[in-house]
Amino acid sequence: MGTSNPVNNWIFFVFTMNVTFLHTTSSHREIKDLISDISSNVKTSDFAFFDYPCLREGKNILLQIYKFRKYLKINKIDIVHVYDYIDAYLVMLASKGLSVKIVFSDYSYHDDLKGLKYRICKNVFGKVDYVIFQSEIHKKYIIKKYQLDQEKCSKLFHAFCYKRFDSYLFSSIRDEFFIEDLRYLIGTIGDFTPHRDMMSVFKMVKKLRRTGRNFTCVVAGGQVEEYDHYYDTCKYYYLLQGLDNYITYMGRRYDDANLLSQLDVFVYNSAREVVALPVIKAMISGVNVVVNDCDMIREITCNGKYASLYKDNDSSDFAFKTRTALLDLEDNKLISQVVKEETRMIFSIERHIKGLKQIYSKIITD
Repeated sequence: MGTSNPVNNWIFFVFTMNVTFLHTTSSHREIKDLISDISSNVKTSDFAFFDYPCLREGKNILLQIYKFRKYLKINKIDIVHVYDYIDAYLVMLASKGLSVKIVFSDYSYHDDLKGLKYRICKNVFGKVDYVIFQSEIHKKYIIKKYQLDQEKCSKLFHAFCYKRFDSYLFSSIRDEFFIEDLRYLIGTIGDFTPHRDMMSVFKMVKKLRRTGRNFTCVVAGGQVEEYDHYYDTCKYYYLLQGLDNYITYMGRRYDDANLLSQLDVFVYNSAREVVALPVIKAMISGVNVVVNDCDMIREITCNGKYASLYKDNDSSDFAFKTRTALLDLEDNKLISQVVKEETRMIFSIERHIKGLKQIYSKIITD
């Protein structure tokens, strides 16, 4: 463990943990925001915060590894925290022979890994010092799949800094997309991928249309190249069922808090995700949430305490629960405020940092 320099690091304790957070690829916006939130809220009594750019975004990876190894030595880094298995593997190479601990926050089931990628992932899980999971169901699955030591694993929810989350610039969604004030505004967030299952939302809209409700469902999400076929299937269904008057496609957006603040009901379906971050964002925004009933969703919604759960793969029940939420908007205002307050404690950045400090202290002293 590194000793602080009395001249340069006088604000830290004489003995502190030097922790570097390694950024992953630029496509992982949520991870970038999380690292930024940790940086803005960590206290000197917790650990000394460092961050480092993604090793994979340079042209010469071997040179990046060499530079990172030099950085680890100069700054006397005790722990490197990574958020992707490839990044973890590169850190393992860079820190070989050094007394550096590696913590890996995992955000994937890795079901599609084969060959070399699978072997690298298995190697990482077996050799990093600690693995953090986003849910209990995810933790149990990976522990069983890779036969991990349970003592080196734990769950720690993704978190948000509400000072940043709430500091959005308001921009009217209704004005932008010419949505009448008399229409209920339903919305969902997520890219068009099979594990996100946007098709279930489209099928729900078709059922809800039959009830005579006057509504628009805005869809904030993008097309993913490797799942072009899935996007095309959703688009074909949308056109075939004539949903153009009920679904407004917004494309991928980066103003989630602004969007959520204007919704009457947030709807979501998760087929297979490690953690449904849009659902968490909706709950901490105080909007009514309707989401499918599965293990991961039950965990983040406290067994349905913070959301209305519909039967998985049942578009009729999805439509019924959404319609009920729309009819009970006034009655649910107080409940939504309670949900907002309680979930903001569960998913707070302060609670997350406290959990990180406990994990870091454990692996340093072991």
